[in-house]
Amino acid sequence: MADPAKVAQGVAVQYAGSAAQDHNSFDPSGKYKLRFQGAFVTVECAISQNDSIKSQGGCMVSMSNNVLIDTSLEGGLGASCLRCCCAGGSMFLSHYMLASGTVPRGDVMLAPSCPGDIIMLSMDGSTNWCLSPGNFLACDESVNITTRMLDAAQGCCGGSGFFVMEANGRGRLLASTYGAVARYDLQPGEVRKIDNGYLVAWQSSMKWSIGRATTSLWQSFLSGEGLVACFEGPGTVFVQTRSLKTLADALVPYLPSGGGGASSSNNNN
Repeated sequence: MADPAKVAQGVAVQYAGSAAQDHNSFDPSGKYKLRFQGAFVTVECAISQNDSIKSQGGCMVSMSNNVLIDTSLEGGLGASCLRCCCAGGSMFLSHYMLASGTVPRGDVMLAPSCPGDIIMLSMDGSTNWCLSPGNFLACDESVNITTRMLDAAQGCCGGSGFFVMEANGRGRLLASTYGAVARYDLQPGEVRKIDNGYLVAWQSSMKWSIGRATTSLWQSFLSGEGLVACFEGPGTVFVQTRSLKTLADALVPYLPSGGGGASSSNNNN
């Protein structure tokens, strides 16, 4: 904890916790390249005969003519239904591969459904990643996409339901965010509270629970924060800087009601 006397005297004090960091999504192999970085970023994916990719359904912007798309129920029918109905993913994943007998390289451009950022995680097989519903974008074919069931408190109060996506294996994983992305590398025993609507991805080995935003339940709800996710290090967690639910709530006063004037005026025209 910072010494108040030193702060008052203008003395620089090193913060002991893990501050937010930018995440480096540069791919040294050149397979994945982020294009048009900013609110409307896309990712260009190189496809070769021995190196294909798979993605969430419906995110392809363009692709070269020598690339083929195949669809599959990743993990079988039961796992695909859980991913689609409970974890915010598509039932069928799209697999992009190079057509035989063509030039040795093709490319696919992918874009998320919401404006924001794209992060790339390099997986070495020792660490699994959990993804909040709607944040999975694409990955190497060598990465397995499954679902993971949360406990009762996490499922009831976490804001994401009882299931999230989990990625395991070796390769590269792409996740999309609404808004910019911040990375927190928590030290052992360090706890960070995160609003549920801003949670993107975290290492599956991390301990986390649902707790109050402040010491008082009453103050937590008066502040508008309510219940939050409490992550304990060691481990890495990613958050986004905007929330779709917050945006939707902000737009409600400007939307016509069920029997409002907008419908009446349309009927009169």
